[in-house]
Amino acid sequence: MSSDSPSEDFTSSTLATLETVELTTDDGITISADVETPASPRAIAALLHPHPLFGGRRDHPLLLSIAHALHHKRVTTARGDFRQASGNTIEEMPDAIACCHELQRRHREVPLVIVGYSFGSIVAARIASVVGAQHLIMIAPPLSTVSLAIPATPTTLIIAEHDQFSPPATISDDPIVKDAGMSIVAGADHFLNGHISTVSELTVVAATNALGE
Repeated sequence: MSSDSPSEDFTSSTLATLETVELTTDDGITISADVETPASPRAIAALLHPHPLFGGRRDHPLLLSIAHALHHKRVTTARGDFRQASGNTIEEMPDAIACCHELQRRHREVPLVIVGYSFGSIVAARIASVVGAQHLIMIAPPLSTVSLAIPATPTTLIIAEHDQFSPPATISDDPIVKDAGMSIVAGADHFLNGHISTVSELTVVAATNALGE
């Protein structure tokens, strides 16, 4: 499997204050997370990276691009690492939950959005209702390789037209797709090289619509 890391390079946002923190999960694992806080935040968003065993990391270019765009909308973001365990999306659930709880601890009574890319989208779907997310955004989810129930949380699906693992035609009958529909990124494959800006824009539109903007 190729790396889930597009070649684009991004630096931290100048619109938000960056703090790197160490979080302890409910099962006692310590993970690192980057929390970026804009002025007067109105919402929070956990951004979950691709497969940790195939190049996924919390400073993934797509997540950085989405974070920057969300900071313009006064959304605090957290990008946490996944433990490099089995990469089965079950063991990594406490890592994502810890990020969400850290955001909720910092900003009480504001809505939470969860965004996951690839592997991260499956983790996001599995925890969205657990942490009380207002909206779930799944980017290039490998739905043809994983069996998931329809999330209880309102969901946006962003699908690459030429995804090598779950192209639109193979997942069109998936219950999640039938329930949520899908936005297709024309010309893109699973790794989204050359399409980061488009995917970021679609993500921010979905998030801000969910927040009532």
